[in-house]
Amino acid sequence: MTITCPACKRELPDDSTFCLSCGRPLKAEGIDMILPPEGSNTESRVTMYMIMAIMFLFFGFFLLIPGAFVGLGLIIPSACLIIVGFVFVGMRYRVLRRYAKDVIELRKDATVRVRCRYCGSLNPDASEKCLSCGATL
Repeated sequence: MTITCPACKRELPDDSTFCLSCGRPLKAEGIDMILPPEGSNTESRVTMYMIMAIMFLFFGFFLLIPGAFVGLGLIIPSACLIIVGFVFVGMRYRVLRRYAKDVIELRKDATVRVRCRYCGSLNPDASEKCLSCGATL
């Protein structure tokens, strides 16, 4: 029987106390693991927004060249494509900014805790002994 590390998702033997890959405590009670912010599909969303922005900007500027010769028939659609491209760039910026704020909040929560010098696990600020290995803090 194996267990899965909640931090790195690696399969481990059932009697493991710490993860063999990332070193996090597995069977410590009362310790909240530091994991990425909820809804952490941020990287794929940001990549999708950037691809869409590049696509709309490319086709928008591509239609400007013949639009200079044809007239408003192509300039108006190309301007709309360029505007949509910049909207996607703005959405990407907003998602990255929100993610950065979530990471800052996680770091603030982690600094309130005391790290054990033996096993490296995070413990509540008022605790005198490590909840994971029992060492004096």
